[in-house]
Amino acid sequence: MSQSYRFKFGNLKGEIKPAENNDNPGELMIVGMPLVSNIHMSTAGAKEVDCPLCGKRCWASPHLPEAVKMFAGRVIAACTECSLRANLNKGVIPKRLHEAGLHPDDLLQPILKELDG
Repeated sequence: MSQSYRFKFGNLKGEIKPAENNDNPGELMIVGMPLVSNIHMSTAGAKEVDCPLCGKRCWASPHLPEAVKMFAGRVIAACTECSLRANLNKGVIPKRLHEAGLHPDDLLQPILKELDG
């Protein structure tokens, strides 16, 4: 059983809960990787990798493989800039992947190899 956190701030009410593998079926999820130019994260176990969408250097969290397992085939990792841009343009990245004949896992494999190595 997963725990959730309920909050109220003024008129705003909400609930934050851990993601489950049946959340957002059919939607491509993007794990944001902080840009190296914004923060230093090597002490947190993160590794420097290239963003698969724009090529900028970013930090891949050691927890990325957990997200990949949870959302197999429905998740990619990208720098924070690409993640934010994709959120504003829902559907653009899945369309680009389809046009290029790529699967989300194709973008993740180089990052996961760097985390393992």
